[in-house]
Amino acid sequence: MVRYGLIAAGLLAIAGCGSTPTDWRDMSQTEISAWKASDFSAEAAQVWKSAGFEAGSAAEWLKAGFEADDAAEWSEKEFTASEAVDWREGGFDLDDAIDNRAEGLSPTE
Repeated sequence: MVRYGLIAAGLLAIAGCGSTPTDWRDMSQTEISAWKASDFSAEAAQVWKSAGFEAGSAAEWLKAGFEADDAAEWSEKEFTASEAVDWREGGFDLDDAIDNRAEGLSPTE
C-alpha cells in the first residue's frame, strides 16, 4: 500500500506550503481516527483537509492518482474521483472534460 505520508511530504515540498500544520492540531479525535484509518499521516491529512476533503474522499482521490490541489479542482466541478480518472485517461484536461460533459459526452475507452 502506498504510504500517504511520503506523498504528502513531497506535495508540501513542491507547494512550499509553510502555513499548513504538520501535526494533528485543529482536528477532533474522530477526524484523527478517520485519517489514520485511511492510512494518512498528520501532515498528509492536513494537506488534504486544507484542500477541503474528509478522510474517505481524500483516500479515493489519492488512490486515483490525484494530488490534493488537482483533486479539489475536479471535485469543485462535481467530478468524482473515478469520473476524473476516466476523463484523464481519455486524454482530457479539466477544461475539456467540463466542455465535453456539458455537451452530454463522456470519455471513451
